[in-house]
Amino acid sequence: MRRTLTHIIGLLCTIYCCAQQPVFVPIDTSKGLSDNFVLHIIQLHDGRIAATTPSSIDLWNGHSFLHIAKDSTTAIPLPGYKGAYHVYTDKKNRLWVKDYQRLWCYSADLTLQPDCLPDSANDVFVDDDGEVFFVHQDTTDMLLDLKTLEGRLYRFYASGHVRCSQGGKELYAIRAPLDSTAITSLVITDTLRKKFYQLVDQRLCLEFDPQQRRWVEIFRSKLLHTISQTSANTALIVSHDGIWEVDLNSRHVSPINQVTLADGSYISSSRLNTICTDKEGNIWIGSYDHGLLQGCAVTTSIAEKASWWIIIILILIGTGIIVTIIRRKQHQKTKNGLQDQRLETNCQLPIPDTQLSTTEEAFIQRATALVEEHLATTNYTVERLAQDLCMDRTGLYKKMMAMLGKTPTVFIRSIKENRAVQLIQEGKLTMTEVAEQTGFSSASYMAKCFQEDLGHKPAEYRANQPECSVEST
Repeated sequence: MRRTLTHIIGLLCTIYCCAQQPVFVPIDTSKGLSDNFVLHIIQLHDGRIAATTPSSIDLWNGHSFLHIAKDSTTAIPLPGYKGAYHVYTDKKNRLWVKDYQRLWCYSADLTLQPDCLPDSANDVFVDDDGEVFFVHQDTTDMLLDLKTLEGRLYRFYASGHVRCSQGGKELYAIRAPLDSTAITSLVITDTLRKKFYQLVDQRLCLEFDPQQRRWVEIFRSKLLHTISQTSANTALIVSHDGIWEVDLNSRHVSPINQVTLADGSYISSSRLNTICTDKEGNIWIGSYDHGLLQGCAVTTSIAEKASWWIIIILILIGTGIIVTIIRRKQHQKTKNGLQDQRLETNCQLPIPDTQLSTTEEAFIQRATALVEEHLATTNYTVERLAQDLCMDRTGLYKKMMAMLGKTPTVFIRSIKENRAVQLIQEGKLTMTEVAEQTGFSSASYMAKCFQEDLGHKPAEYRANQPECSVEST
């Protein structure tokens, strides 16, 4: 019961920390990224992440990259666009990349489309529904952005005007409180509050409420690069001076000076360049020199956190009760003279009768390799394993239970016990040295784990020398 309570407290702390400050895993050139300087990030409809670098577009499928060359010689002239770097994906899964007066368009099979722009258009936009709009810019008041919400089309202009229309009929126009004509604009849609948030000329953050037809200035700063809504109540803005966190309820803005990496190190937020939130709620950040950074999904409201905590507590308590009952039965069988199945056959990790898929096998192999790599690290916890696998602890727990029928804690300890049995049978090390090399805090704790999990003391393995081979799961 005490161990179960410890697990509960540790898990709640992990969830709380992840909700407050997500931990990021670098995906850089060592993992196949073409360049550690990332300009823009977007998620395609098929789930892949498209990271644009100066020379290519890198598509990440969760395991590896596919590279698409992008250079000025293949660009389509786009004289009507004079804004900053922007990338769209439409409902046909085409990829549109806009830079200053240049355009690249790639089909769903990633083939360059040189004839995608009609002769009558000099600029292109894609709305939130994936619809493509070809426009011919009016130089007196250029269209800077285009969004849809509840069937209405909203066009944002350089003069500050937003024009709302439906079915081709203009409903109203209202002007933002700009002190000069805008050149660049980036707008995101908050579907929960039915509002828009706009970065103007990389210096001004505005909120537009189409229901009240009202503009509100949130704050001003230097070189505001990208904005992304990372949870129901929070948006993050990446700027030249670092990251700004915006509370969408109070409009309070606070700086985030650094982001935490999975290995415990930090990156100054001034080294970050762009941000994106995927469909699962995971945060992706592009940097100037650290490549892509993938973060865990951020839990949002207090009520949502509380509901998750209750579910997790109930799961853990139920699991603890079941494990206790099973262990008591196993211990009773051992007392009655029945051999431990692990000694009777081999030291291989038990897996369910169901056949694992290739993806699941690869996942278990990767998890096993990570534990073996940190075998001598006494503080290599479930949290560390989850971070290295780019998961939260809850997701890892569910995945392990579904595939192996065991918790991550038991999984890690099983691998340590397997290696300890090998070292004990070799007979070259003392029990203290075996414990040190397999990540147990002491020889006495290792003995306790052996007795609980295997029903035998470590010394019995050396004395009896049972046939025991360690195999990969």
